[in-house]
Amino acid sequence: MNHKIILFLTLILFISCDTKTVEVEVNSKGGMAYQGDSKGKKFSFGSDEDAKIAVDLILAFAKKDTETMASSMADSVRYMPPQGSKPIMASSEQIDEIVKLLHEPYDSLKRLIWNAVPLIKEGDDFTKVIVTFNEKRYYKSGKEESIGLIDRIYIKDGKIFNINQWMSER
Repeated sequence: MNHKIILFLTLILFISCDTKTVEVEVNSKGGMAYQGDSKGKKFSFGSDEDAKIAVDLILAFAKKDTETMASSMADSVRYMPPQGSKPIMASSEQIDEIVKLLHEPYDSLKRLIWNAVPLIKEGDDFTKVIVTFNEKRYYKSGKEESIGLIDRIYIKDGKIFNINQWMSER
């Protein structure tokens, strides 16, 4: 008799363990462009691969690893520095020279990435990766400085073609 009760309870248990599927609507687009021809367009997430390309570039710059930088860049790149209003246009052949020039005042740089968010605006065929990070600057003079940076790195077909940078004191 005990076997029949155990068998009956086991059967009830299996019947009551029916898999339930719950559908959840995921908002695959969000945000909003507010200016110009893009006004009203939404954003979706880009790829983790593009985010990695952007982060690798940022870390490679701090290490003066121009080989890694050049491998991730298009034939020419536009860089908008945080200070000054004129963009710098550079070809991949100029990377060594530019990195040397930008590193001139420093003994070293250390960068700590906070986050990297790849976004694609409706209608665009490229990704904007927004990377926020801290940069510790160790000057040749002995001075140290810590700043916050935000880079918006534009990537198409796995190659960086534009970099905009903003800076804040920490």
